[in-house]
Parts: sequence; C-alpha cells; structure tokens
Amino acid sequence: MDIVHGEEPFTGAGDWGYGPPRYVTGDRVRLAAETLTQMTYDQLIQGVDHSELATAEIYPRIWDSPTSPGWARDLFTPLTEFFQAAASDDQAMVIWLD
Repeated sequence: MDIVHGEEPFTGAGDWGYGPPRYVTGDRVRLAAETLTQMTYDQLIQGVDHSELATAEIYPRIWDSPTSPGWARDLFTPLTEFFQAAASDDQAMVIWLD
C-alpha cells in the first residue's frame, strides 16, 4: 500500500508538483486506517537508520542524529485520525506531492 504517493493514476492528469496526482480507493483507505490504528509511531520507524536516510539524501535533509527519525512523531496521531475519518465515510483520497 502506498499512502505516501498514492496507488492509482489519474488518466490525463498533468504534473502537480512531483508528478501527477494519484489516488487511494476507499477500500485501501480503510485498510490504511486499520493498519495505522494498530501501530505506534515507534513501530513505524523501527529499523529506520538515520545515516541511511542521510546517505540517500531523503527529504527533509535532517538526518544528522539517531533521534531524527522521530521528527514526525507529533503528526502520526492526526494522520491516523484523518485516515479513520475518511474510512468511516468510505472516502477515497487524492494524493500528490508538491
């Protein structure tokens, strides 16, 4: 499941930033919501090596410390709630990076 980039392409959509928008179907949004609800942020980042992220030049380029993978910890709960709300209404999601 790719909730970062989306899964299904929009036919004929132009570039919205880092490529065209994609979407995640309602069924896949529900699966993502269930998966996110059953994990913690620590489980999400388990095994993430900050030095590998730095070497790969992963954005944002903040990977100078072993604690840097925790930078998005405060965003995990709102993200999970967003997916839960969409799933409860059987909504798909449009995803794009800009």
